[in-house]
Amino acid sequence: MSRDLDSYNYSYPDELVALDPLATKDQANMLVFKKNNFSHQRVSDLLKYVSANDLLVFNNTRVMPCRLTGQRVRASSANTKPKVNVTLNKAIDGNVWTTFCKPLKKLKKGDRIIFSKDLSAEILSINFAQCVMNFETGRKELITCLKEIGDMPLPPYIIKKRGPKKADFKSYQTPFAEIDGSVAAPTASLHFPDDYILRLRRKNIPYCFITLHVSGGTFLPIRETNIDKHKMHSEFASVDENAALKIRETLKRGGKLIAVGTTVMRVLESSIFVNNGFQAFNGSVNTFLKPGHDFKVCSGLFTNFHLPKSTLFILVNAFLGIKKANELYKLAIEKRYRLFSYGDCCLLFP
Repeated sequence: MSRDLDSYNYSYPDELVALDPLATKDQANMLVFKKNNFSHQRVSDLLKYVSANDLLVFNNTRVMPCRLTGQRVRASSANTKPKVNVTLNKAIDGNVWTTFCKPLKKLKKGDRIIFSKDLSAEILSINFAQCVMNFETGRKELITCLKEIGDMPLPPYIIKKRGPKKADFKSYQTPFAEIDGSVAAPTASLHFPDDYILRLRRKNIPYCFITLHVSGGTFLPIRETNIDKHKMHSEFASVDENAALKIRETLKRGGKLIAVGTTVMRVLESSIFVNNGFQAFNGSVNTFLKPGHDFKVCSGLFTNFHLPKSTLFILVNAFLGIKKANELYKLAIEKRYRLFSYGDCCLLFP
């Protein structure tokens, strides 16, 4: 159980990074690990591995178009209004959010950023490369303003290569998106068509939803060489009474509980859920799943392929074991699987 960050590194050809999703979502490749064997399938084959005794758990968070471009206004330099790119990160209180800004060096406390006639923000503080901003929206709600002028918060490795597209407003949103709050997509669910819940019902496959609002911290690199020293970002999570009951019933009858995405696994394996007897809750979680974690809830994981040295790749190592996780990624790269948010996926049963 290595704690050295370099143990969770791997190399990949840059051309395998997917910049757009497939036209037919469920035709993406799905690398399956079950009974100590690997097999190559498609997402459309997922339900071959799920029975009426099991439970699929999805994240119903909705991604906000929270990437904004505005102009800085400063009283001491009225004629200079440099362009500023702002991406919302996490809500603190009401319309006060932590944000990522570029260029950060041109900003200071008290600056105002004008985004539109309805939306502006004042910089309250700058801490740890993030700006704390109070957004002013007049009579409108913040989410309304974002939907009017914001771009979808695609990962940096996509934005740098091809920039935003109008198609991203649909393709970077899952078919289960219901509750606004995320600044990054729970990408595992991007593989499913709009009618997927109907398919589950026809096959009598149990399912439920939890909520985790993904923060921008999911893209922040680990800067500590010892992963135990990394401070995990916190995110809002919720498990309602219906979902908690289905989870408890599945565990009691010995069925497989399959987390659709690392966001779901972080919630279900969090101490706030496990240590409270798998009861419903609303709260903040900062679950960092590392090798050595004792998985109490999830027996299966459906997920994309993740960046090296990321908390998400380390989570896969924790669930599958370091040796098998390395084999998984080596095989995926050899077989030219498409990587990361818009890429292919895997289904894991350790």
